[in-house]
Amino acid sequence: MSHIMKDVGKSWVRALKRLLFSGVSLGLLGNPLVATISSDEAKLTVTATVLKRASLQVLAQPASVVVTAADIARGYVDVPGLVQVAVQSNSFGGYMLMFESQGDFMRQTQVRGLDKNVQLEAAGGSVAQGASGRGMSKTTLDLEFRFVLAESARQGVYAWPMRLSVTPI
Repeated sequence: MSHIMKDVGKSWVRALKRLLFSGVSLGLLGNPLVATISSDEAKLTVTATVLKRASLQVLAQPASVVVTAADIARGYVDVPGLVQVAVQSNSFGGYMLMFESQGDFMRQTQVRGLDKNVQLEAAGGSVAQGASGRGMSKTTLDLEFRFVLAESARQGVYAWPMRLSVTPI
């Protein structure tokens, strides 16, 4: 039995030598496969790089924001209900959650439900969120929004003004 294993090992080494000396380049995500060959033994080292990834899925959000006369008098509107998003990330450094405002009826946005409460300017902004462990992590965020109204805001129904996206850190 041992001479069969020795013959299989020698056959594998010969095949690897033919492959390496035929000019074929091997690689995995841009990293080389390194082989060291002696007469009867071969050592193969493989390296791989795992790319950082992050994704965001909106699970629930209002379709619109209703601004009433009472909201204008108060200077802000609290959005009833939560905006719920699912974030997946494999980055050890966490991820950057980005808010892009597309509403002209507000001058600031306050967001609750993150690691800390956040105040964003009229155009939006971004917030770093820490990693919740090693490997791919999944987090569901329940976010509350308060829109501080611009002086030009009028009562009415506005399309949902915030677009969220995520990028790994």
